[in-house]
Amino acid sequence: MENYRPVSLTSLICKVFKSIIRDSIVEYLESNQLITTSQHGFRKGRSCLTNLLDFLDKVTGYVDSGDNVDVVFLDFAKAFDKVSHRRLLLKLEAY
Repeated sequence: MENYRPVSLTSLICKVFKSIIRDSIVEYLESNQLITTSQHGFRKGRSCLTNLLDFLDKVTGYVDSGDNVDVVFLDFAKAFDKVSHRRLLLKLEAY
């Protein structure tokens, strides 16, 4: 039961407004170089697939050059459920 989230019944106006705000924030962060090139989430032209391909390209490059590669996999599935929204808003305000 704790793995299920409630269904969001957001109106169309709210969804459009959310999209406009998100696009404005991402544009600001990108234009001021506050997001690194390794950030793939929430960016146009980038996805989990591009992140995986970038990772695979780096790892195979290291292996091809004879270097050792160590990888640690972490599960951040519920990471944002535990982050204080107040803290995120303060950080956003600082940017």
